[in-house]
Amino acid sequence: MRLGLDSYSFQIALTAGTYDLFRALDWMAGLGFSGLQININGPQGRFLGADPSDTGHLRRVRTRLASLGFFAEVGGGYITEVALVAQQLQLAADLGADTLRTVVGFDDTITRTIEQARSALETVLPLAHRLDVRIAVENHEDVTAAELRQLLDAIDDPFLGACLDTGNDLVVYGEPLAAARVLAPRALTTHLKDHTLVRVAGTVQSVGVPLGTGDIDLPAIIDVIRRESPLDRLLIQDTTGYSAPLNPFRRADLRPPHGYPGIAAYATPEALRAAGLLLNLNGLSAEELQALAARQEQNLEQDIAHLRHLLTLPAIAS
Repeated sequence: MRLGLDSYSFQIALTAGTYDLFRALDWMAGLGFSGLQININGPQGRFLGADPSDTGHLRRVRTRLASLGFFAEVGGGYITEVALVAQQLQLAADLGADTLRTVVGFDDTITRTIEQARSALETVLPLAHRLDVRIAVENHEDVTAAELRQLLDAIDDPFLGACLDTGNDLVVYGEPLAAARVLAPRALTTHLKDHTLVRVAGTVQSVGVPLGTGDIDLPAIIDVIRRESPLDRLLIQDTTGYSAPLNPFRRADLRPPHGYPGIAAYATPEALRAAGLLLNLNGLSAEELQALAARQEQNLEQDIAHLRHLLTLPAIAS
């Protein structure tokens, strides 16, 4: 099983102004990673390191990826933005990437959301075939794993599958292990991350933490992936410094299973930070961000060691 990284894992370094794609690739190679999903959403291609229209930069990135023997994926945006998805598919092909990750987004009702996503996918899939780039739709805090699986099965195209995120179903009142069982058979890639639920100023938040330190049953999820998915790669997404309130799209059709009793409670984001957890990066000084970026590199070293350990565990009896 090849191990990769989602570039969102460098979000603190990007915010601190210390992120460099080529340095990141060399650092990853030194740790034994085999590939990268490059999130291109935002100004200057965000984690791409230059405007996506800069063909010279794209050639340099592709050359470096090839020289390291890395697989490549592109992290794109909403599938319903058809013209943009077409551009991102072409960008993926130009980089030598074999997968474009997209998200659904929620629009008014789940019926309307799924209909729009299906129409958009049916429009762009012929281009995906021509470019030999697969489309992986993520369970991205907008739709549940079951809703995403229903969408994928309605189209049932070999170039279409899931980006299985191990934490996001928490945010839509779901259970991550159950979500993995639903999406694993259709998974094309992953965001392996860990989160913990806390209550901050009365609101339940899902907060990113290093692998193995949160509420996600990663050993069981890895077991499901190994037994039930076609994956030959696993990508880590370290979301330290990120959080989401439950049901961020305020879907009226979703209901929490309970009141989340027993989770840790903090009066303010500052109290949460004092406990070693971050809601976000707002208000941090340049020096604090740089220190956090260095710490996140250490977290990522622990993440890959933890994942390698999980891959050595015997199968769990079903």
